[in-house]
Amino acid sequence: MRGPRKILRVMVRRKGTKMGRMPSPALITLGRQVRRYRDAAGIRQRELGDLLGYSEPWVSALETGRLLPKADQVAAIERALHIPAGVLMEVCRQLDIDPTPQWFREWRDVETTADVLRWVELSNIPGLLQTETYASVLLGGDEAAVAARLERQQLLTRESPEPPMLHFVLDEAVLYRGRGGPKIMHDQLMHLADSAGPRRTIQVVRSEVNPRAAGAYILATVDGRDVAYLETAVRGLVTSTQEDVSILSYAWESVRSFAMPQHGSIEFIRRTAEERWV
Repeated sequence: MRGPRKILRVMVRRKGTKMGRMPSPALITLGRQVRRYRDAAGIRQRELGDLLGYSEPWVSALETGRLLPKADQVAAIERALHIPAGVLMEVCRQLDIDPTPQWFREWRDVETTADVLRWVELSNIPGLLQTETYASVLLGGDEAAVAARLERQQLLTRESPEPPMLHFVLDEAVLYRGRGGPKIMHDQLMHLADSAGPRRTIQVVRSEVNPRAAGAYILATVDGRDVAYLETAVRGLVTSTQEDVSILSYAWESVRSFAMPQHGSIEFIRRTAEERWV
């Protein structure tokens, strides 16, 4: 159990216009039925989200056919809205419940069970630390994708098991790359600075000294075993081979040795927010 706000995994299909595909009729029908039963119960989207442990954007994306749920999520909606068991599931059975590429399924499982995550970023704020507005800019306003990213962040505040230890090293270029305008960037950098804590370290490395030997990547430790994730131009790559992990572990130690200490990094982030993004 993960506490009263149970964390349920979110599987999202991106908007059809980006991939040349439109949501399936069954997915649209499911969303309409959820909305009809919710309206009949006199419950708002935010209230339903609270009952399920999701955000309001997640519910909105589901009801408008832009989010592909899992079977256990649909069953949870039936219970929350006191719908006879099987009414929504009948439509759900017509859907391809989990079309997510295998490489992402692998990383999703790794991330949610990791004891430690070590993350190097060169271009963007890490997804687990993004604000909703910053994420929306990166994802082209795709509400379903934004909702999925925000749901993914719930591992930061879960009660059981304990959240993973998180260590981030960001190239300073991440702080300078404008995403959506000064206000969005200012709020994002302040949120980033506020995110540091006992189980979350955030360090900045100056671009001129960053070795960048392995690009951007994440190293996860699960039950004493390291697994790595790298994004390529085509797809994400999940690897646990000893050679790959050794190379990335060495690269991690190298880049972190050039990074500013945590206290200085947080001051640098706040100063950048106030001086550059106002």
